[in-house]
Amino acid sequence: MKKLILIVLAAALTLMLCACGAKKDALTTAQEMIGEDISSLTAAIGEPDDSSSSSCLGPGEDGELYYDGFTVYTYRDPDGTENVYDVMPQQ
Repeated sequence: MKKLILIVLAAALTLMLCACGAKKDALTTAQEMIGEDISSLTAAIGEPDDSSSSSCLGPGEDGELYYDGFTVYTYRDPDGTENVYDVMPQQ
């Protein structure tokens, strides 16, 4: 009986650890979305705490989305398409 209880507890602990390990943090998710549309990013990790924009990469507009602990850099083409082009942790 003790063996059965230990096996069940070990299985439950393994399942809990697997479930916790599978959860990604927002920074990792954002880094995996480089090249993706900005709407996919906000759907996955939510709206930024703050943002700003300027233009220096080309005819479009550069953007910075500020999240807790990292910044997402975007580029909006003149046609309105905005994609993630870099993600940097804050130091």
